[in-house]
Amino acid sequence: MIPHDLHRFFVGQHVFVTGASGFIGSHVASLLVQTGAHVRALTRSIKRRRDNGINWVEGDLRRRDSIEAAMKDCRYVFHVAGDYRFWARDPREIFANNVQGTINLLEAAKRRGVEKIVCTSTTGILVPGTPERLASEERLASPAQFKGPYKRSKFRSYLEVKKREDAGWPIATTLPTAPIGPHDPRPTPTGMIVLAFLNGRIPLLARTGLNFVDVRDCALGHLLTMARAKSGERYLLGGINLWLSDFLKHVEPYARYRTPRFYAPHWLSFLTACASETVAQLRPNWTPFVTRESVHMSRGPHFSSNAKAESELGYVPTSSIDHAVHDAVEDFVARGLAPDAAGRLECHATALRNPDDCEENHKAHERGDYRMASWIK
Repeated sequence: MIPHDLHRFFVGQHVFVTGASGFIGSHVASLLVQTGAHVRALTRSIKRRRDNGINWVEGDLRRRDSIEAAMKDCRYVFHVAGDYRFWARDPREIFANNVQGTINLLEAAKRRGVEKIVCTSTTGILVPGTPERLASEERLASPAQFKGPYKRSKFRSYLEVKKREDAGWPIATTLPTAPIGPHDPRPTPTGMIVLAFLNGRIPLLARTGLNFVDVRDCALGHLLTMARAKSGERYLLGGINLWLSDFLKHVEPYARYRTPRFYAPHWLSFLTACASETVAQLRPNWTPFVTRESVHMSRGPHFSSNAKAESELGYVPTSSIDHAVHDAVEDFVARGLAPDAAGRLECHATALRNPDDCEENHKAHERGDYRMASWIK
């Protein structure tokens, strides 16, 4: 439910959104429409863009003039767009989109006299958190810790934001963790974890963990940041911390496969990533299913705390990831990206509406009693 003060803050306001055709951005734009805002969304092509109460305008973050024209008369700006991938045939594309695109957006907003900007970064620019010491907004990572183009580009992008914040520009930054939910179009690396498991492509585990967040909670956190945050602040927008093995157990009820019991040695994962990236360089239509950047990330956990966003913004994410997982799987199945394992989607959807049945459903799956799990309706 959207808080009443957000309705009052956004109703009737002209709001500019980048990345509204992407994962987090589409949910941010949808929530803005629900508050009564007039949403203008930047896209490289308006073909096949449904209206959904959104005014789609063509433009490119790499062209400052097109952004400035599209931003006319907008009071608030959400810069959610980002090139969220751990590999590209030409890594310069990632830097152009994430770094130069952000610079262009900020400079255009300055010239248009925008009242406030919320920029979406990533928890990846922080020192990784452990169960004993969760990641927090205060502990930025050092450049030496970034081993791939995605995190390096997001860190450089954030430094451009911070430079302008320090000069008094009205900017606040959000740091989403690993979003899960419906309408993950590309899909993102987080969604790929779900897809890979559903399609039987995770034979071994990595000794890693992430903070997983329902993408709809994360989107609401963006609106709270615009309405309630002080300029110059950054906020982690996460959900719950889970080891990879535990997260896959939330996906397991929808799959034909059980969560693996054994862990891959790091050297094997690294060699697999090297081989996968080499094939991708040689085959234009091939996307590596594991990358060196993701393998480096998997060497330890990436747990984080929402304490600052909770206390300063009133950000309260849901305590369970089950609904987000269900809706993500349902969306992937509907798009033909994953199989519907023996109708378990419908079965588990019913169980989710009744917490007692949902708990029994989990226990039945853990026992391997899929007949019993399917009976619980």
